[in-house]
Amino acid sequence: MRQYVLPPGTVPAGSVRISGKDSRYILRVLRLAEGDSFPAVDHRGNCFTLKITAAGPDYFTADCREDSSKTEAMAGRENLPDITLVQCLPKGKKLELIVRQAVEAGVRAVIPVESANSVALIKEDRSSRKNERLEKIAEEAAQQSGNRGVPVIYPAEKMKALPEFLKREGFDGLKLFFHQDRLEKSSLHRYLNGRFDSVTILIGPEGGLSSDETEFLLASGFYPVYLGENVLRTETAAIYALGAVKTILLEKEEWKTDIRE
Repeated sequence: MRQYVLPPGTVPAGSVRISGKDSRYILRVLRLAEGDSFPAVDHRGNCFTLKITAAGPDYFTADCREDSSKTEAMAGRENLPDITLVQCLPKGKKLELIVRQAVEAGVRAVIPVESANSVALIKEDRSSRKNERLEKIAEEAAQQSGNRGVPVIYPAEKMKALPEFLKREGFDGLKLFFHQDRLEKSSLHRYLNGRFDSVTILIGPEGGLSSDETEFLLASGFYPVYLGENVLRTETAAIYALGAVKTILLEKEEWKTDIRE
């Protein structure tokens, strides 16, 4: 565990009580004891230091102090645009793997979307429980990876509602969708060469995006990116795309890219 994720509503300065699985891991696996300190972060990305003041068989209390200098350092560590993953619903438990990997890769939000070729469909009676499970996975991945805060996991949306949803939530930066066919008029490097505050990446389901959805996305301001000749599983495509985008952003200033048409 690189950092502990504090429960929502934790007071920036005061005492916190941690029990259950988290306390057992910290006390028994990490072997921390009274007087020891460890790093923590809240869901918004603010950093804290927790110092254990007392420990019981299945709990401990800790003094919680905000570390504003570390918060500032983490905020400026990469100085990259916020990355949002829009993932068309895959079958089975693949979405759980995708969320975990996406959080480890440093996304700020994940939006599941029901598309025409999605095997899994939105089930209203199960959606809240499913979202709670995904939020917990995101929290665990943030603890393990050191992500700045916990990404937002949105409830699943319908594909046709996506542009309005993105506009309403303020995702108004660069929007890309990774496609199995060569549709692009430019390269990923060229798309990422401009200035923007956020990047939204859309990945299709196992059956790919339909032609109607492709036209819909193009008309909605999304740019197509070709994934190459190899056929990728949707869970592989997601981490492939995130890795490609983040690597280019990290090395952006070092690339000698000729952006002339």
